[in-house]
Formats: sequence, structure tokens, C-alpha cells
Amino acid sequence: MTALSARFLPLLLLPVLAGCTLPGGEAPPVPPLAEQWRNPAFATTALDRRWWQSFGSPELNALIEQALSGAPDLRMAAERIAQAEARLAASGASLFPGISISGDSSRGWSDPGINERSSLGISLSYELDLWGKNRAGRLAADAGLRGSRYDFESARLSLTSSVATTWFQWLTNQERLRIGEANLRLAEDTLAIVEVKYRHGASALSEVHRQRSTVLSQQAGLAPLREQASQARSALAVLLGESPQQFELADAGLMQLQLPEVSAGLPAGLLSRRPDLASAEAALLAADADLAAARAALLPSISLTGSGGLASAALLSLADPGRSLSLGASLGQVLFDGGQRQAQVQLNEARRRELAERYRQAALTALKEVEDALGNQALYQEQESRQQAIVTEARETLRLTELRYREGAEELLALIDAQRTLFSAEDQLVSLRQSRLDAALGLFKALGGGWHAGATEPSADSLRL
Repeated sequence: MTALSARFLPLLLLPVLAGCTLPGGEAPPVPPLAEQWRNPAFATTALDRRWWQSFGSPELNALIEQALSGAPDLRMAAERIAQAEARLAASGASLFPGISISGDSSRGWSDPGINERSSLGISLSYELDLWGKNRAGRLAADAGLRGSRYDFESARLSLTSSVATTWFQWLTNQERLRIGEANLRLAEDTLAIVEVKYRHGASALSEVHRQRSTVLSQQAGLAPLREQASQARSALAVLLGESPQQFELADAGLMQLQLPEVSAGLPAGLLSRRPDLASAEAALLAADADLAAARAALLPSISLTGSGGLASAALLSLADPGRSLSLGASLGQVLFDGGQRQAQVQLNEARRRELAERYRQAALTALKEVEDALGNQALYQEQESRQQAIVTEARETLRLTELRYREGAEELLALIDAQRTLFSAEDQLVSLRQSRLDAALGLFKALGGGWHAGATEPSADSLRL
């Protein structure tokens, strides 16, 4: 080491001795948390990571398993983990010396004769990370890797919930089609009765036209339902990574699905069960590390270099070589850059504050989503119970009205009204069952889908299919 570098070494080590450290990562800004949810949650069943099995449908289980193995969205998320792993490996390289080797051999002709020369050399360079700049870069890359893994878990949860939602929509359309077709058959049967009564002079021609209009109206109402079912099937095919033109679904009963009840836990526990919050926290840690690296860039840099080699006056040979060795140290400090590095520090400080607010907003949104999901569960359960009673009464009303109409004691308008009331009540009941299923699904998603902080973090290789 030169005398100059030896003279500066105590100054370079002074910040280390004074306790210069990397950022420990400030705690994210957590909003005030209540002790209980505002909407009551009495269920005690723990949330399982394979939450979709709670609906008791082998068809849904098979669809989600297929999506997890072949969905493009999940494959893209896995490749983002691979990119983050590569960035982490690249950032870690700066913590180690750089070593290179070189060799050459040449022959030249000149008046005195032939000149031959061969040499082999090795060089080493290393930047002392006194201020923690390189370590901060590695910490940022590590936080980025963890964030990409949490993003994968968020994508997994979003995919599985989207598959379930779309499948519920398809089942709902199928059930509404069955109700509409049954109501159409009922209207057609009524039309046949009206026509018979007209031929025997027991009803007016206007009643025949009125009932034909009802039949045509119900036929027209089935076409949009068929198209909605087709679109739901196509959307589900895309989620599963299949071609919509060749994708088919086995029919299943909407009303036969189980309605799971799961414990929402306590508000304080939610923050460690949401992968999106974990990703936001990882982004905040990466911002801390980036800020530390930007501040370290304001300080001097010191690099160590060394080289050695062998040289011989022979072609392709190192016989009787001459040896060389050199060591050096360099100190560098930018005196003026127009404020560029200071502006970078300010930029990273503002970025860090933005991410802190983003985490706080995400936490508040998560709390709201759980509260809303709990409220929706209670609301739709009560509404479905009342609607079931309405359907029961509407069926009995139609049965009695049909009897009275056949006996000539009731007008056709009363029969048509009773049919329309039952159809509307049954259609509304199906929609409410879908709402209850969606509410249960919304609670699973709002609670993080069974994920929790500290769960095994997947690598890109383990996720590639």
C-alpha cells in the first residue's frame, strides 16, 4: 500500500468506528386497529390455504387445480420471481473482488531478427464498501425478491378467486336458464288451455293473443341468458389457459353448493395474513436500502487493485519467465456534479414517504374489505331466507290460481300475473344465492386466502411447470 493511501486509511475507517450502519428498516405505518370487527363474526372454522374445497364441489376443485397448473398469469408471476433472483445474484457480486486473467504470445520480424514474447497475467480489483452502498444494493434486491414472491401469492389468490367467481356466474346463468325454460313451458301449457277454451267459446280471442305475447316475450328473454353463460364459459377458459372454442363445462347445481363459514380472526392479525401487505412492506424496505445507497454515494470511494504476471522471450512458452507484482489503492470523491447525487437522495426520500403512505392505504383497504365481506355475508343470508319464503308463497299462489282458472273462476290476467310473480321470485332467489357465494369468496380473499407471514417462500424453479 502506498504512503498516501496509508495516510488516508484512518479517515476512511472513522465512520465505521463511529457506528455507520445500514438501515434496519423502519416499521411500516400501521393504522389504529380495533379489538373486534364491527360486523359480528361467530364462525370458528380456521381459514385453510385450499379454501375453495370448503364449497364442497369436486368440479370447482378440479377447475382451480387446472388453473394453478396452467394459467398464464401465474406463469408470468413465477418468471418475475426468476428475474428478481437474478437481480439479487447480480447485486451480490459487487461484494466480492473482481478477478481477471489474461495471456498473450506474439512473434515479430525486424532487421535484427525475430522477436518472440509470451506473457500471463492476473489482476484483482475490489471496492471497499465502507459506507454500505453495495450492501444496501443487495438488501434492496433481496427485498425486491421477497416482494416478487409475495406478488406471486397475491396473483395466486386473485386467480383462484377469479376462477371461483366466474364459475359461480356460469352456474347462476345455467340455473336462471332452467327457471326461464320451465316458466316458458308453463306459459306454453297455459296457451294451449286458452286456445282450447277459445275454440269452445269459453274465452275471447284477445286472451289468446295476450298469452301468445307472453310466450314470445319469455322466449326472447332466454337468448341473453344463453349469451351470458357462453361469455362466462369463455372467460373461465382463458383463466385456465385453454382455448374458449374447445372448452366445455360439466353442469353442476348452484343451490347444492355448500356455504362455508370461516373465522375472520382479529383485525390485528390481518396485517400478517395478506400477501399484498407483505409486498408493500417489502417495497418499503427496498426503498430504505435505496435511500441508504444514495446517501453513501455522496461519500468518497476507495478501491484496491493488485496484479501479477509472468513474461518470457519465447513463443507459446513461459520458460525462464520474468515476474512482476503490483499493488495499489485509489481514493475518489466527486467534488461537483451539479447537485445530481443530492437530488437522487431527495428523490429516494420522497419515494420512501410515498411507499409508506401506500402501505398505510393498503392496510386500511384490507380492513375495509374484511368488514364489507362480513356485512355482506349477514345481509345476503337474511335476504335469501326471506326470498325463499316468497318463492314458497308464490308457488302456492300459482297452484291455486291455475285450479281456479281451469274451473272458470279466475281471469287469465290473474294467472299470467301469478306465473310472472313466481318466475321473478325464483330468479331473484338464484341471484341471492350467487351473492352469498360471492360474499363467502370475498371474505376468503380479504383474509388473504390462508397465507400468512413466515410461510415458505417459493423459488422460481419450484414454480416452473
